[in-house]
Amino acid sequence: MKERGILNNMDIIEKIYRLKKDNIPFVIATVIETEGSTPGKAGFKMIITASGETFGSVGGGTVEKLVERDALLFLKRRMNKTKQYDLNTDKPTSDNATGMICGGNVKVYFEIHIPKRKVYIFGGGHVSQALERILPKGKYSIVIIDNRKEFSSKPLHPFADQHICEEYENYLKDFKPDVGSYAVIITHGHRFDYDVLRMIIKRDLAFEYIGMIGSKIKVQATLNKIKKELGDVNLEKLYSPIGIDLGGSSASEIALSIAAEMQAVEYNKEVPHMRIV
Repeated sequence: MKERGILNNMDIIEKIYRLKKDNIPFVIATVIETEGSTPGKAGFKMIITASGETFGSVGGGTVEKLVERDALLFLKRRMNKTKQYDLNTDKPTSDNATGMICGGNVKVYFEIHIPKRKVYIFGGGHVSQALERILPKGKYSIVIIDNRKEFSSKPLHPFADQHICEEYENYLKDFKPDVGSYAVIITHGHRFDYDVLRMIIKRDLAFEYIGMIGSKIKVQATLNKIKKELGDVNLEKLYSPIGIDLGGSSASEIALSIAAEMQAVEYNKEVPHMRIV
């Protein structure tokens, strides 16, 4: 979807409000400086979402295509950036060359907006409590789900943003995760871990990361059971046994290994995962 044309301040405020409300990552590209003949002028703005939708304009033409490309790159890298684009044909192989014949250049500032990542933690036990204390509040929005009232309560989970007491399968039957969400499956029983993972896979819920606790033997048994019931399933996002190999077996040590794995997955780092899939 592309909405061309110059955005006024109210258009920008309204669009930003809607994107933030819907937890959609986006970039504001603003022309901050021009030199010579250019179609875009200082103050022109374009909003580019993580899915490639655009609103507004920085001048049109090839330069706008390059701005869209770079916005998505900087969004992926989570970095604000200023970049200059050459609007002549003297440097056709340059990364910022547009091939246009205007003869000037445009400097664009890219401002990254990334919402808090939702982390759905299934199970409110000791590992869950330790994990929510470790995860940075400014980066993650934590949802605790447990089928026991006392283990989904705010007093037990003061760092969580939402507290849900419901049977896991019932909660997941009409559930849709926010964009870029993580799922951590650490319930109080192997049967419940299976129920949660089965529903996530059966409904093909779009989590960026799915971690499930358990020994390698139990994890393999769970996967065999799911494959027998559901057939060939996509396990690309599944990390089980959950965590990276840091050593230790206490709740806080397990929580640390989970948090480290979540960060490694986010930044695409090679680490010693304990997963068997």
